[in-house]
Amino acid sequence: MKNFFRKFHLWLSVPFGIVITIICFTGALLVFEEEITAATGNGITAVAPTGEALPLNVLADKVDATLPADVDVKGVVVSSSPDEAYKVNLSKPKKSAVYVNQYTGEVIGKDERLPFFRTVFRLHRWLMDSNPGDGKIFWGKMIVGTSTLACVIILLTGLVIWWPRNRKMLKNRLQIALKKGKNRFWYDLHVAGGFYALLLLLAMALTGLNWSFEWYRNGAYALFGAGNDNVTVENKVPVKATETASCPGSCGACTLPACVYSAGNTADTAVQGVTAQWNVDAVTAATNVADTRYVDAGTAVSITDVDAVTAATVVDAQSGATAMTDGNSGATSLVAALQATEFDSWQRAYESVVALVPNFETITVSAGTVSVRGSRYGNMRAADKYLFDEATGKIVGVEPYKDADRESRIGGWFYTIHIGSWGGVFSKICSFLAALLGATLPLTGYYFWIRRLYGKRKDRKP
Repeated sequence: MKNFFRKFHLWLSVPFGIVITIICFTGALLVFEEEITAATGNGITAVAPTGEALPLNVLADKVDATLPADVDVKGVVVSSSPDEAYKVNLSKPKKSAVYVNQYTGEVIGKDERLPFFRTVFRLHRWLMDSNPGDGKIFWGKMIVGTSTLACVIILLTGLVIWWPRNRKMLKNRLQIALKKGKNRFWYDLHVAGGFYALLLLLAMALTGLNWSFEWYRNGAYALFGAGNDNVTVENKVPVKATETASCPGSCGACTLPACVYSAGNTADTAVQGVTAQWNVDAVTAATNVADTRYVDAGTAVSITDVDAVTAATVVDAQSGATAMTDGNSGATSLVAALQATEFDSWQRAYESVVALVPNFETITVSAGTVSVRGSRYGNMRAADKYLFDEATGKIVGVEPYKDADRESRIGGWFYTIHIGSWGGVFSKICSFLAALLGATLPLTGYYFWIRRLYGKRKDRKP
């Protein structure tokens, strides 16, 4: 039986060995990409602490002022380390971001992959190939995926071949002799080294297939129970409850989460006979709504400059509407504080979450959500989410990561295991060494295979 596995192991290794070596070697290089980039990235991620960090709304405004009109600030990543720059995520290009000195507001540089690692990554994932699109075969991705699948089978058949018959053989197959010549060293490196790296190589190969084949990803997720979560709408906390207040004047024109007019207050302005004043939360919500119509004292008013509506100011609806209808720039007396309202709420939400979770690793603040990573170990994508009201910054709900859908949690673990970061620096070192050993296995295998072939040919000569 072992002869069958030995032949199967050999003839599967011969066509795929070179690709496996490339995948393992480039994977080893990528393990410490983050640390190497930080050390050689012209210091864009390091800052010198000087007093208190600026509020998130100030930083976001400063970055936003430097961006093109079609690019927006999408979030801010805050590290627990005071000498690590904040990262500001941008709306485009995809996954783009800049680093900002949180003490001065200065934009230090772009968050981008070093050219060397960009090349290594493309070689690791696609053998430098590009996606042809239009449903055509992505050959680079296909070859890498097929070679990785072959690697799993090669490792398992290698274990069967390695398995010792007795304790004496076990001792020999766990040692790498350094003083018995190069042939013995290469042989022991292949046999014993392959055994020591087996578990980590299998883990990295099996998780790596997740990005190569959709059928494999679906099967692996189903195996771990993804898709069986019994999650209902009631189990999730909404970002903000939707209000459906109607206009006091029964105009039926309001389409905002809450009516701009709030009846029952002490203002002395009458709207169709109903006491009213501007509803601050509703006006804030209106900042993204253009040309929304309301009826005031029987007159249709087009609010095309909602920023002209002031927060916390009781106004005469009729005169305010006239000013806006006339397009009078003097309506700036009604303007102002609303432009920074979104980022202001980010800062308030951030402060609330820090008070709740002081021992965080990173905090990411974006529209309506604060994501908190509390540890550098385990699932690298595990983050509890705190939901906040975008108008006030008040925390309105929590979504613990343990309650996230199973597919998200499985995907996070697959990613973490594949890059070797599940145990911090220790697991990265182990994964780096395992990947390097994995890169040598096909080479030492080729060496002994060619040597054996050459020896057989010599024996055939008269």
